[in-house]
Amino acid sequence: MGQNTVIESLGVYTPEGRLSTKELVDGCVVKPALDLEDLTGIKTRPVVAENEYALDLAREAASRCFNISKYQPEDIDLVICTNISRYNGPDFKASFEPSTAALLARDFNFSNAITFDEPNACAGMFTGLYIVDAYLKAGLIKRGMVISGESLTCLARNAQKEMKAPFDPQLACLTVGDAGAAFILEQTETPDTGFHEMDVFTVAEHCDLCIGTYSREKHGGFVMYTDSIKIHQIAIGMTAEHVGRMVRGTKWENSENHHYIMHQTGTRAIKTTKKSINDWVGKEVCSTQNAIVNVIERGNGASTAHFVALWDHIRNGTIKSKDNILFAVQSSGINLGAALYTLDDLPMRVMNWSGIEKHHEIKKAAQR
Repeated sequence: MGQNTVIESLGVYTPEGRLSTKELVDGCVVKPALDLEDLTGIKTRPVVAENEYALDLAREAASRCFNISKYQPEDIDLVICTNISRYNGPDFKASFEPSTAALLARDFNFSNAITFDEPNACAGMFTGLYIVDAYLKAGLIKRGMVISGESLTCLARNAQKEMKAPFDPQLACLTVGDAGAAFILEQTETPDTGFHEMDVFTVAEHCDLCIGTYSREKHGGFVMYTDSIKIHQIAIGMTAEHVGRMVRGTKWENSENHHYIMHQTGTRAIKTTKKSINDWVGKEVCSTQNAIVNVIERGNGASTAHFVALWDHIRNGTIKSKDNILFAVQSSGINLGAALYTLDDLPMRVMNWSGIEKHHEIKKAAQR
């Protein structure tokens, strides 16, 4: 009791394929009224290969997580999968049962783990984290794992065909990207690292502002209808107050080596959220220097977005061991949250693994 929860290991997988915003917009039957790249800042995003699906993304991310971890699958006591996407086969095959967690338990030796799914829109991985943290603090488990694989660009492909107006409810589908992420959590004996504070909540009266369902058109597949303007108006204001209350008057207000990782929906949304947080606190706590912007090359990775951003900025050297991170969670639902975290030596271990991985890639290329 009283110990912090720490991210023991992190693994991220983004597919090699790329899909630009220009390609998406050029392929739309009805073009958006605004310049989508200018509006969102998204230039390109990872896209799955022809026979690559949500489960593949989750599996690869979990494999990378174990490559960095000191643990093996049989050491994990709880596995929660949080992906929105259930796109797991050709012709828009969707698998809801067995669960993603059960399918991964078949592939990994999760022989000692409770396994279940807990999708919660783009806040899914944080909801999973919140649950694992509770299990850890209650002494019910020693370590837990949260996994997600988001194969979402199928929504963009359908939006290209189905958008009927320049301001269409499927417009937000053109911003998504594909990715997998996984992390292992345990408690730490070091009070200066790990999650110091964490809170998530739902404002359910706005749940109908984003709806994911099957397409009614002959071509089938999946669609998402979003009132982006209303969601951003509500979520940004509430996020500013939530984050502001968490940091104002604390060491986090003036902390060095401090990074804000917000949900990666678009550069303008991140900029507006920054300003709203600063206005609420009454000073600049979130700046151009400490706000992580990952959406330009990744798109909106839904539940994976925060952890893809963390992974990318560890690997590019921006985020280092002992740095402080404020996670700000925004998603349809509307689900909101915030968490204060201090890194241990995870960045160093990710970088060491990345160096080994790069060496193997160079060696394979030379052999070819």
